[in-house]
Amino acid sequence: MRKLAVFNEKYCAFKCCTYFFVGGLLLAPPTQAESELIASAGKGLGNELMQYRSISASEMAGFSYSYLLSSFSLGDNSLQWWGQGSYSHMRIEHHNEKQQQNILEIKPILRWYPRGELRGGFAEAGAGASYLSQKNFGDIGLSTKLNFALHFAFGYRFSRGHVLSLRYSHFSNARTNTPNPGFDFASLNGHLNF
Repeated sequence: MRKLAVFNEKYCAFKCCTYFFVGGLLLAPPTQAESELIASAGKGLGNELMQYRSISASEMAGFSYSYLLSSFSLGDNSLQWWGQGSYSHMRIEHHNEKQQQNILEIKPILRWYPRGELRGGFAEAGAGASYLSQKNFGDIGLSTKLNFALHFAFGYRFSRGHVLSLRYSHFSNARTNTPNPGFDFASLNGHLNF
């Protein structure tokens, strides 16, 4: 009975997030075309945040393509909706064996500038779907290769439009299957705007 209650809580939270992202995309006005090509480098994380086991010895490199879907103001804040596709490659040496993990993601992203202009510091959040090439990586054993993808980032947009950001990424099946240890990494990202 307790498992059902936990599942219902998580399902409700997932539904609320989905409604927020989809509603925001549908209600936001269209904008002129803008894209970003993003290069990323980072490391796997320990079990300090959402994942259950550590992959802190792993290294990560990747790239993403983002397309601006909408940009609008809300009071003194500027908001942007982006669509993003990403590829990340991770590697680790675990028990004298070299392991690799390839991750594909697709998700909408909400970027928030706390000032009325689209430059300076910002925060962003994204939620979508991912595919991990391996269920086992380091000490982590996932039950599914298809997972939800979630990220939070802080960054700075320079006057020419280029961006630097620091991102925390989390992958899990949201307890639709067990085990669900989670899979996390942090990355430093350079965004080339065009």
